[in-house]
Amino acid sequence: MRSQWIAVVAALVFLGGCDSANQNGAGAPGKNGAPAAPAIAPGTTINGTVTLHDPIPVAQGAKLDVKLVDVAQPEVAIAEKEFEVGGAPPPYTFALDFDPGKIAATRTYVVNALMTDGPRRFVPALSSPVLTHGSGTTVQVVMNAEATPAEKLKEEYKKLQAHIGGMKKVDGTYTTDTASIAWDAFSEAGAVRYVRVNTVLDAGGRSAVFYAFTKDGKPMMVQQKGGSEVGWGEDGHVLVNEKSGGGTVADAEIKSMSETAAKTLQMAQEKVDAGKRK
Repeated sequence: MRSQWIAVVAALVFLGGCDSANQNGAGAPGKNGAPAAPAIAPGTTINGTVTLHDPIPVAQGAKLDVKLVDVAQPEVAIAEKEFEVGGAPPPYTFALDFDPGKIAATRTYVVNALMTDGPRRFVPALSSPVLTHGSGTTVQVVMNAEATPAEKLKEEYKKLQAHIGGMKKVDGTYTTDTASIAWDAFSEAGAVRYVRVNTVLDAGGRSAVFYAFTKDGKPMMVQQKGGSEVGWGEDGHVLVNEKSGGGTVADAEIKSMSETAAKTLQMAQEKVDAGKRK
C-alpha cells in the first residue's frame, strides 16, 4: 500500500512539472534537463550588419536592398526594405521589420541582400539564416563584389587576344594617299574574330589599332595602341569607354570607330571567304 501511494505522488509531481513547462512556452527538455529554445526566435525585427569581403570604395547613391524570404520561395519577399549606404565606409547596419504571423517553425528563412553601386553589384558570400531551426533575429552579411559588365567585357577581350595563336591567319597590305597599311586577321570556324592594323604615315609617325569581333560579326572592342579603348555589349550599348590619360571618347569618335571596325571586318572576312573557295 505504501509503495502505491509513493507512485501516485510521483506521477502527480511529474504532471505538474510538465504543465508548468507548457505554461512557460518552452518545448521538450533539452540537454541536462534545460528547456529547449523556442522553435521561432521571438521578436518582430531582424537586425543586421553588412560588411565587404574586399575594401572597395562605395560611391554616394549606392543602394542596399534586404529581403526576408523562405528558401523554398525566394522570389516572394516576406519583408523588404531598401537603404541608401553610399558615401560612408562599411559596416552598414539595417533593421527589417516582419510579421511573425507569416513565419512557420518548420520552414527555413534567410536574409537576401543586394547592394548596387552604379554598374557594380555586391552579393552575399554565404547564406544568412534567421528565425527558425535555432537561428535568431541578428545576422551578419559579408558581401563580395561582382565584376561589372565593362570588366567582364575586358576579360573576354583578353581571352580572345590570348587565343589568336590557335586561329587561322590571313593578312594583306594597301596604300592610301597619305599612308601605308599592313594588317593581319584571325578567324575561327570561318568567322573573323580579331584584326590588327598597322599604319605608317608618309609624313612620319605610325599607329596600331586592334579590333575584336563577336562570333556573329559585331564589333566587340576597338583598342588604339596608346590611345582610346571602346567596347560594346551584345545589345550594342557601349560598355567600355576610356581615353588614354583619362576622360572618355566622344560620341562622334565612337561612331567613327564602329564604322571603321565594320569596314575592317568586311575586308578581312572577304579574304577569309576567298581562301575557302580555293
